[in-house]
Amino acid sequence: MGSFTNTSKTGSDEVNMIVVWYLDWFGTKEGFEKLSADWKKVCKEVPGIKSTKLYQSHQARYHYAWITECDSYDSISKASVKMPERDRKSLTHQVTEIFSEI
Repeated sequence: MGSFTNTSKTGSDEVNMIVVWYLDWFGTKEGFEKLSADWKKVCKEVPGIKSTKLYQSHQARYHYAWITECDSYDSISKASVKMPERDRKSLTHQVTEIFSEI
């Protein structure tokens, strides 16, 4: 099984983890734009985050999915704690899946 540690060589552009953050948004357009801008900013600031992109889901289950590529569990954890506290009336549901390269 894979682990949550970085197995790439130092300085490598190799991505070892993909994090999918599924979410439902019932807030304002402006609120969602702020949430998106905040997440993009945090991902640029945290070492080990390679990319993050927003996708609209075509399933009935969730409205959106952020897909973030990173070096390690540590990187995504550092990014997550930098985000403002969630407004549960706007961001009603969120599920995070972490895929580790094996």
